[in-house]
Amino acid sequence: MAQLPKPRIGRKTRRKTIDGKPLVYEVVEEDCFVAPSNKRKAFCLHKLRFEGGREEFRIAYYMIAEKPRMRGKWAWGQFAPMMTAGEMRMIFQRAQQKGWI
Repeated sequence: MAQLPKPRIGRKTRRKTIDGKPLVYEVVEEDCFVAPSNKRKAFCLHKLRFEGGREEFRIAYYMIAEKPRMRGKWAWGQFAPMMTAGEMRMIFQRAQQKGWI
């Protein structure tokens, strides 16, 4: 199995928001681990710091790729929601209330 990719700590990302405004953030803390249920999937918890100092969190993932160019390597998951600490807390509280965790 491929070793997990290099940490993203310190990596700055520049992109645009859904309405076209610039968005710049840096990964300041990270915890990535292989999923116990599927050794071909890894989850990452990222603490992000945006320009201006605002902090949010991201739940991201990697999968072992199947397409020829990346076959056998960890590929970054396309969808990775970002949220405030309060939003993340609310998500986990709701899952607990439902008895899911």
